[in-house]
Amino acid sequence: MKVFIAVDMEGATGVVHHDQLMPEGRGYAVAQRYLTGDVNAVIAGILDADHEAEIIVGEGHAIMRNILLDELHPQAQVVVGPARPANKPLCQMEGIDGSVDLCMCVGFHSKAGTPGGLLAHTFVGSVVCNWMMNDKAVGEVEVDAAIAGAFGVPLGLVVGNHELEHEIRAWHPEVEFVSTKQTLGPSAAICRPPSWTRVALRHAARTTMERAKDGAFKPYHIGPTVTMTIETYRREMTDRAVSEHGVVRVDDRRFQCSGPTAADAFRLAWRAIARALDEPASFLQ
Repeated sequence: MKVFIAVDMEGATGVVHHDQLMPEGRGYAVAQRYLTGDVNAVIAGILDADHEAEIIVGEGHAIMRNILLDELHPQAQVVVGPARPANKPLCQMEGIDGSVDLCMCVGFHSKAGTPGGLLAHTFVGSVVCNWMMNDKAVGEVEVDAAIAGAFGVPLGLVVGNHELEHEIRAWHPEVEFVSTKQTLGPSAAICRPPSWTRVALRHAARTTMERAKDGAFKPYHIGPTVTMTIETYRREMTDRAVSEHGVVRVDDRRFQCSGPTAADAFRLAWRAIARALDEPASFLQ
Protein backbone atom coordinates (compact mmCIF):
# COMPACT_ATOMS: atom_id res chain seq x y z
CA MET A 1 0.00 0.00 0.00
CA LYS A 2 0.96 3.63 -0.45
CA VAL A 3 0.27 5.83 2.57
CA PHE A 4 0.31 9.63 2.88
CA ILE A 5 0.86 11.02 6.40
CA ALA A 6 -0.13 14.68 6.84
CA VAL A 7 1.75 16.13 9.80
CA ASP A 8 0.98 19.08 12.06
CA MET A 9 2.62 19.89 15.40
CA GLU A 10 0.13 21.24 17.95
CA GLY A 11 -1.29 17.76 18.55
CA ALA A 12 2.06 16.00 18.89
CA THR A 13 3.23 14.36 22.09
CA GLY A 14 4.09 16.92 24.78
CA VAL A 15 3.30 20.02 22.72
CA VAL A 16 1.13 22.45 24.68
CA HIS A 17 2.47 25.99 24.24
CA HIS A 18 3.36 28.50 21.52
CA ASP A 19 7.01 28.50 22.60
CA GLN A 20 7.27 24.95 21.24
CA LEU A 21 5.96 25.73 17.76
CA MET A 22 8.56 27.91 16.02
CA PRO A 23 12.39 27.85 15.88
CA GLU A 24 12.74 30.93 18.07
CA GLY A 25 10.81 29.26 20.89
CA ARG A 26 12.76 27.78 23.80
CA GLY A 27 10.81 24.52 23.64
CA TYR A 28 11.02 24.03 19.86
CA ALA A 29 14.00 21.65 19.67
CA VAL A 30 12.39 19.21 22.12
CA ALA A 31 9.06 19.46 20.30
CA GLN A 32 10.84 18.50 17.06
CA ARG A 33 12.04 15.30 18.71
CA TYR A 34 8.58 14.52 20.07
CA LEU A 35 6.98 15.11 16.67
CA THR A 36 9.57 13.02 14.82
CA GLY A 37 9.05 10.22 17.33
CA ASP A 38 5.29 10.29 16.77
CA VAL A 39 5.73 10.10 13.00
CA ASN A 40 8.23 7.26 13.29
CA ALA A 41 5.85 5.32 15.55
CA VAL A 42 3.09 5.60 12.95
CA ILE A 43 5.50 4.55 10.21
CA ALA A 44 6.54 1.52 12.27
CA GLY A 45 2.89 0.49 12.63
CA ILE A 46 2.30 0.86 8.90
CA LEU A 47 5.30 -1.37 8.21
CA ASP A 48 4.15 -3.93 10.79
CA ALA A 49 1.09 -4.43 8.61
CA ASP A 50 2.83 -4.07 5.23
CA HIS A 51 6.62 -4.21 5.27
CA GLU A 52 6.75 -3.03 1.64
CA ALA A 53 4.49 -0.01 2.12
CA GLU A 54 5.45 3.21 0.35
CA ILE A 55 5.20 6.13 2.77
CA ILE A 56 5.06 9.85 1.98
CA VAL A 57 5.14 12.29 4.90
CA GLY A 58 3.71 15.77 4.28
CA GLU A 59 5.31 18.39 6.56
CA GLY A 60 2.37 20.63 7.43
CA HIS A 61 3.23 22.87 10.38
CA ALA A 62 4.37 26.50 10.14
CA ILE A 63 7.81 26.61 8.48
CA MET A 64 7.29 22.97 7.39
CA ARG A 65 10.87 22.05 8.25
CA ASN A 66 10.16 20.55 11.67
CA ILE A 67 10.75 16.81 11.33
CA LEU A 68 14.33 15.77 12.07
CA LEU A 69 15.27 14.22 8.75
CA ASP A 70 18.27 12.32 10.06
CA GLU A 71 16.00 10.62 12.60
CA LEU A 72 13.14 9.80 10.21
CA HIS A 73 12.53 6.15 9.37
CA PRO A 74 14.55 5.27 6.25
CA GLN A 75 11.57 3.78 4.43
CA ALA A 76 9.72 7.12 4.39
CA GLN A 77 10.08 10.18 2.20
CA VAL A 78 9.08 13.66 3.37
CA VAL A 79 7.73 16.72 1.56
CA VAL A 80 9.70 19.64 3.02
CA GLY A 81 9.51 23.37 2.38
CA PRO A 82 7.38 26.44 3.05
CA ALA A 83 3.75 26.52 2.00
CA ARG A 84 3.95 29.32 -0.51
CA PRO A 85 1.13 28.80 -3.03
CA ALA A 86 3.72 28.37 -5.79
CA ASN A 87 5.51 25.67 -3.77
CA LYS A 88 2.78 23.82 -1.93
CA PRO A 89 -0.67 24.88 -3.13
CA LEU A 90 -2.24 22.09 -1.07
CA CYS A 91 -0.28 23.06 2.05
CA GLN A 92 -0.31 20.05 4.42
CA MET A 93 -1.59 17.77 1.68
CA GLU A 94 0.98 18.60 -0.99
CA GLY A 95 2.33 15.32 -2.37
CA ILE A 96 -0.93 13.36 -2.30
CA ASP A 97 -2.31 12.04 -5.58
CA GLY A 98 -4.46 9.25 -6.96
CA SER A 99 -1.74 6.63 -6.46
CA VAL A 100 -2.12 6.87 -2.67
CA ASP A 101 -4.25 4.22 -0.94
CA LEU A 102 -4.68 5.69 2.53
CA CYS A 103 -4.23 8.96 4.41
CA MET A 104 -3.32 9.51 8.07
CA CYS A 105 -3.16 12.80 10.03
CA VAL A 106 -0.63 13.08 12.86
CA GLY A 107 -0.17 15.92 15.35
CA PHE A 108 -3.45 17.77 14.82
CA HIS A 109 -5.58 20.15 16.89
CA SER A 110 -9.17 21.36 17.09
CA LYS A 111 -10.64 24.04 14.86
CA ALA A 112 -10.74 27.80 15.40
CA GLY A 113 -13.32 28.79 18.00
CA THR A 114 -13.29 25.49 19.91
CA PRO A 115 -14.10 26.37 23.56
CA GLY A 116 -10.98 25.68 25.61
CA GLY A 117 -9.28 24.05 22.63
CA LEU A 118 -5.55 23.45 23.00
CA LEU A 119 -3.71 25.70 20.51
CA ALA A 120 -6.94 25.69 18.49
CA HIS A 121 -6.98 27.45 15.10
CA THR A 122 -7.62 26.72 11.43
CA PHE A 123 -4.59 26.91 9.12
CA VAL A 124 -3.49 30.52 9.78
CA GLY A 125 -4.51 31.62 13.24
CA SER A 126 -3.65 35.28 12.67
CA VAL A 127 -6.03 35.51 9.69
CA VAL A 128 -8.76 32.86 9.91
CA CYS A 129 -11.53 33.46 12.42
CA ASN A 130 -13.75 30.77 10.91
CA TRP A 131 -13.51 28.36 7.96
CA MET A 132 -16.67 26.99 6.36
CA MET A 133 -16.89 24.24 3.77
CA ASN A 134 -20.24 24.05 2.00
CA ASP A 135 -21.76 26.12 4.83
CA LYS A 136 -20.34 23.94 7.62
CA ALA A 137 -17.69 25.10 10.09
CA VAL A 138 -14.66 22.83 9.67
CA GLY A 139 -11.16 22.30 10.98
CA GLU A 140 -7.94 21.34 9.29
CA VAL A 141 -8.47 17.58 9.46
CA GLU A 142 -11.85 17.76 7.75
CA VAL A 143 -10.48 20.01 5.01
CA ASP A 144 -7.51 17.67 4.55
CA ALA A 145 -9.81 14.65 4.42
CA ALA A 146 -11.89 16.35 1.72
CA ILE A 147 -8.72 17.13 -0.26
CA ALA A 148 -7.67 13.49 0.04
CA GLY A 149 -11.17 12.47 -1.03
CA ALA A 150 -10.79 14.55 -4.18
CA PHE A 151 -8.06 12.06 -5.17
CA GLY A 152 -10.11 9.05 -4.07
CA VAL A 153 -8.04 8.56 -0.90
CA PRO A 154 -9.73 7.72 2.45
CA LEU A 155 -8.64 8.99 5.87
CA GLY A 156 -8.00 6.19 8.35
CA LEU A 157 -6.10 7.51 11.37
CA VAL A 158 -6.03 10.82 13.26
CA VAL A 159 -3.59 11.60 16.09
CA GLY A 160 -4.00 14.74 18.18
CA ASN A 161 -5.36 16.58 21.20
CA HIS A 162 -8.22 14.84 22.98
CA GLU A 163 -11.00 17.34 22.17
CA LEU A 164 -10.31 16.83 18.46
CA GLU A 165 -11.84 13.35 18.63
CA HIS A 166 -15.37 14.71 19.13
CA GLU A 167 -14.89 17.09 16.18
CA ILE A 168 -13.70 14.27 13.90
CA ARG A 169 -16.22 11.61 14.86
CA ALA A 170 -19.09 13.96 14.06
CA TRP A 171 -18.34 13.39 10.35
CA HIS A 172 -16.08 10.29 10.38
CA PRO A 173 -17.25 7.89 13.12
CA GLU A 174 -15.18 4.97 11.77
CA VAL A 175 -11.80 6.70 12.09
CA GLU A 176 -9.02 5.37 14.32
CA PHE A 177 -8.10 8.08 16.83
CA VAL A 178 -5.24 8.39 19.32
CA SER A 179 -5.12 11.21 21.88
CA THR A 180 -1.62 12.32 22.85
CA LYS A 181 -2.85 14.46 25.78
CA GLN A 182 -5.89 15.56 27.81
CA THR A 183 -6.56 19.23 27.14
CA LEU A 184 -6.93 21.56 30.13
CA GLY A 185 -7.16 24.80 28.16
CA PRO A 186 -5.60 26.85 25.36
CA SER A 187 -1.99 26.24 26.47
CA ALA A 188 -1.97 23.38 28.99
CA ALA A 189 -2.71 19.66 29.01
CA ILE A 190 -2.12 16.42 30.89
CA CYS A 191 0.45 14.79 28.62
CA ARG A 192 1.23 11.17 27.95
CA PRO A 193 5.02 10.54 27.76
CA PRO A 194 6.61 9.41 24.49
CA SER A 195 7.12 5.94 25.95
CA TRP A 196 3.30 5.59 26.02
CA THR A 197 2.28 7.49 22.90
CA ARG A 198 4.76 5.74 20.63
CA VAL A 199 3.40 2.32 21.59
CA ALA A 200 -0.19 3.54 21.15
CA LEU A 201 0.53 5.18 17.78
CA ARG A 202 2.31 2.12 16.42
CA HIS A 203 -0.59 -0.13 17.45
CA ALA A 204 -3.18 2.27 16.00
CA ALA A 205 -1.35 2.59 12.68
CA ARG A 206 -1.09 -1.18 12.35
CA THR A 207 -4.80 -1.56 13.16
CA THR A 208 -5.68 1.18 10.67
CA MET A 209 -3.77 -0.60 7.91
CA GLU A 210 -5.51 -3.88 8.67
CA ARG A 211 -8.91 -2.21 8.67
CA ALA A 212 -8.10 -0.37 5.44
CA LYS A 213 -7.30 -3.66 3.72
CA ASP A 214 -10.81 -4.81 4.71
CA GLY A 215 -12.36 -1.68 3.17
CA ALA A 216 -13.30 0.02 6.46
CA PHE A 217 -12.64 3.57 5.22
CA LYS A 218 -14.17 5.45 2.31
CA PRO A 219 -13.01 8.67 0.64
CA TYR A 220 -14.64 11.76 2.13
CA HIS A 221 -16.79 13.43 -0.52
CA ILE A 222 -18.91 16.45 0.34
CA GLY A 223 -20.74 17.27 -2.90
CA PRO A 224 -20.42 17.84 -6.62
CA THR A 225 -18.95 21.31 -5.97
CA VAL A 226 -17.12 22.73 -2.97
CA THR A 227 -17.28 26.27 -1.61
CA MET A 228 -14.92 27.38 1.13
CA THR A 229 -15.94 30.52 2.99
CA ILE A 230 -13.24 32.11 5.13
CA GLU A 231 -14.02 34.71 7.78
CA THR A 232 -11.03 36.90 8.59
CA TYR A 233 -10.35 39.00 11.67
CA ARG A 234 -10.17 42.32 9.84
CA ARG A 235 -11.74 43.91 6.77
CA GLU A 236 -8.30 44.77 5.35
CA MET A 237 -7.46 41.06 5.24
CA THR A 238 -10.54 40.34 3.16
CA ASP A 239 -9.77 43.36 0.95
CA ARG A 240 -6.41 41.82 0.08
CA ALA A 241 -7.80 38.28 -0.31
CA VAL A 242 -10.40 39.30 -2.91
CA SER A 243 -7.66 40.80 -5.07
CA GLU A 244 -6.80 37.22 -6.02
CA HIS A 245 -8.57 36.30 -9.27
CA GLY A 246 -11.57 34.03 -8.68
CA VAL A 247 -12.11 34.97 -5.03
CA VAL A 248 -15.59 36.33 -4.25
CA ARG A 249 -16.37 38.79 -1.46
CA VAL A 250 -19.28 37.87 0.81
CA ASP A 251 -19.10 40.87 3.15
CA ASP A 252 -16.53 43.00 4.96
CA ARG A 253 -14.79 40.05 6.63
CA ARG A 254 -15.73 37.01 4.54
CA PHE A 255 -14.69 35.70 1.14
CA GLN A 256 -15.47 32.56 -0.84
CA CYS A 257 -13.46 30.19 -3.01
CA SER A 258 -15.22 27.51 -5.08
CA GLY A 259 -14.22 24.60 -7.26
CA PRO A 260 -15.37 21.21 -8.53
CA THR A 261 -13.41 19.49 -5.72
CA ALA A 262 -12.08 20.40 -2.30
CA ALA A 263 -8.57 20.38 -3.75
CA ASP A 264 -9.52 22.97 -6.36
CA ALA A 265 -11.31 25.18 -3.85
CA PHE A 266 -8.45 24.92 -1.37
CA ARG A 267 -5.77 25.90 -3.88
CA LEU A 268 -7.66 29.14 -4.53
CA ALA A 269 -8.32 29.68 -0.81
CA TRP A 270 -4.64 29.23 0.01
CA ARG A 271 -3.63 31.83 -2.58
CA ALA A 272 -6.22 34.19 -1.10
CA ILE A 273 -4.97 33.66 2.45
CA ALA A 274 -1.40 34.33 1.36
CA ARG A 275 -2.66 37.63 -0.10
CA ALA A 276 -4.62 38.38 3.08
CA LEU A 277 -1.50 38.52 5.24
CA ASP A 278 -0.14 41.99 5.96
CA GLU A 279 3.22 40.67 4.83
CA PRO A 280 4.52 37.17 4.24
CA ALA A 281 4.48 35.34 7.55
CA SER A 282 7.73 33.77 8.74
CA PHE A 283 6.44 30.27 8.00
CA LEU A 284 6.08 31.19 4.30
CA GLN A 285 9.69 32.38 4.04
